[in-house]
Amino acid sequence: MNSTLVRLSLVTSAIVAGISSTAAQTTISIVATKDTTLYESATGTVANGGGTHMFVGRVGGGGNFEIRRGLIQWNIAASIPAGSRILSASLDMWVEQSSAFLPVLTNAHRVTQNWSEGTVAASGGGGTGTAAIPGETTWLHTNFSTQFWNTPGGDYAATPSFTFDMPGIGAFVTPSNAGIVADVQNMLDNPAANFGWVLKTNEVLTSNARKINTRNAATLKPKLNITYLAPGQTGTWGVGWPVGAATFQLGITGTATGGNTLPITYTNAPTPSVGANFFALDLDAMGTPLLPNSLVYLPLAGTIIPGATIIISGGTGSTNFTVPAGFPGYLIVVQAAVLDTTPLGFSLSNAGLMLTQ
Repeated sequence: MNSTLVRLSLVTSAIVAGISSTAAQTTISIVATKDTTLYESATGTVANGGGTHMFVGRVGGGGNFEIRRGLIQWNIAASIPAGSRILSASLDMWVEQSSAFLPVLTNAHRVTQNWSEGTVAASGGGGTGTAAIPGETTWLHTNFSTQFWNTPGGDYAATPSFTFDMPGIGAFVTPSNAGIVADVQNMLDNPAANFGWVLKTNEVLTSNARKINTRNAATLKPKLNITYLAPGQTGTWGVGWPVGAATFQLGITGTATGGNTLPITYTNAPTPSVGANFFALDLDAMGTPLLPNSLVYLPLAGTIIPGATIIISGGTGSTNFTVPAGFPGYLIVVQAAVLDTTPLGFSLSNAGLMLTQ
C-alpha cells in the first residue's frame, strides 16, 4: 500500500475512533397557538387565558398561593410538512417585567394532558389573575369547571425536557439542544399528544416571577424558531474547519429521491489533497469539537461509513452520491475529510444533509 493510501486509512481510523447553516433546509418562526398561567389556588377559580401576559415563578409576600406556572403550546404539524426532520429549535420570548434582576433557571416540562386556553383577561398587571369562567385552565382544571388535572398545578413529565436562564427583563432566545429538538420532533410526529410545555422555576425562592408576553400581546409574541429538512430536501449544516482565511465547505444539491444522483461539491479545501466522504444516518447538530473551531457533525455513537476517495485540486472538487432506493425517511449526513499538513493531519468540511423520500 502506498504512503498516500496508508495516510488515508489512518484518517479513516482516526475519525471513526475519535467521533463515533443554510441551504435548502427551511427556518421558520411560529407564534404560540395557546398560552395561559396556572395561578396556585386551592379552589381553582383563578385564570387569565385571554390575558396579554403569563407569569412564571413565585410572587412576593411570603404567604400561600404564590406559585405561577406558564402553559404554552405550538401547533407544529400545521406549520411543518409531515415526515420532516427537526434540525434545531429555540424559544423566542419577551420578559416584560420582574422583581428579580438576575436570570432565573427555568424548566420546560412536556405537558401530558390537553387543556383549554380560555378567553378571560385579568385587569391591571394580571399577576393575581381573575375569576375563571367556563373554558379556562386553572390550577385544578384543564377546562373550568368540569375537567380536572390529575395533579393540582398541571400534569407534566417529571423530568424537564430542557432548562434555560430566563432574564429579568427583555428578549431571550434559548439555545437549541437535544431536549427541545426531540420534543418538537415528537410534537410533529404525534400531533394528538402535543400538549405543549409548562414553564416553571424551582419554586422555592420568592419574588422571582417573570411577566412574559403572550400571543395576545400586541407585539413581541412568544415564538418557536425551527429549522427543519422536509422529505426530499438537501441542505448543509455547520461550518468547515479553517483553511487559510476561510473554511472548508461542502455543498450538496438536488432532490433526495431514491435512485437520484446528487452532486457533492467542495470549496476552499486544502490543496492539493486527497480524502473521502464519511456518511452517517444522523446529525450531531451541536458538533463535537476536535480542536477550537473544528467540529465533527457525524454522531459519535452512530455508525460512520467511509465513501470513495475524493481528489481535490485548486481547493475545489466534486463527487456524486446516489440516493438508495426504497428507504424513505432517512436523514443521511455526509462530511468530507482530506489530508493536510495540520497537526492532526486532516481537515473536515461542514456537513451535507439529505432527507430521503
